[in-house]
Amino acid sequence: MRNTPNTMHHINNSQIPAAFSMLIEEFERAIYKANREGAKAFEDKRYDDIPILTQRAKGIESFQSRIVSLEDEWSSRTTEPERKNKKGKWTKQAPATPVAFHAACVAKASEQLKAEFMKQTRSSFVSKDGQTAIVVSVSREHDIGTQKFCWFSFHPYQSEFLQSKPNGFLVLGCASPERTLVIPYRDFEPWTKKLNKSVREDESFYWHIRIVTDAGGFRLKLEGRGNQIDVAKYQSKAKQSKNKPHKALHPTATRVTPPAVASLLA
Repeated sequence: MRNTPNTMHHINNSQIPAAFSMLIEEFERAIYKANREGAKAFEDKRYDDIPILTQRAKGIESFQSRIVSLEDEWSSRTTEPERKNKKGKWTKQAPATPVAFHAACVAKASEQLKAEFMKQTRSSFVSKDGQTAIVVSVSREHDIGTQKFCWFSFHPYQSEFLQSKPNGFLVLGCASPERTLVIPYRDFEPWTKKLNKSVREDESFYWHIRIVTDAGGFRLKLEGRGNQIDVAKYQSKAKQSKNKPHKALHPTATRVTPPAVASLLA
């Protein structure tokens, strides 16, 4: 007789993966705010404040990195090689895609947009020429039996960031880098008015992006029963060369501090 799946697997079927995602996003919001405060201090010539703000931002990012590591560890501990199918038979599961594959999605977007990007935060990037901003978010594929989908949270600060440059793109990794959507924000922004959203006690909020992936397509779920938009045309067709991998990230890009502030502190 087979042993039943372990307790860790049952816990993994709960909301813990989503909780990790939400916590990481909250740290992302704090880092973005710290970046803005640092840039404002530089503009106002409050140079004595800059080292303090920089240290604060680095501390926040350090905490976020630890949460990301815990998320990866949780994923590795809760991966089960076999699972019962709908007929009650045990079947081997395909290897799971890593929880975080942001870099691969950035590379896809970089190749498609013909731009080299500098990392601002874990999910936000700006092109070297300063003309293009991208926000990268990734998700596993969820299967509830009647529907398969990928879920992402999208925040007002991310919308603001995408609108801060002439060109903005929302990059969504749907379960794997090969299923990356690169959506111009000028197309996506009107849809936010029809997305479901969650409002916190402090009246801040975030939108829910649900990409339905069954039947081999990509459809954005909007408010209302059966209200969906086909977004398959935004799937990246870029293919990296195996011999010459594309350098999506500029090697001198600062991770936490705005470039102008970083140059001042150097």
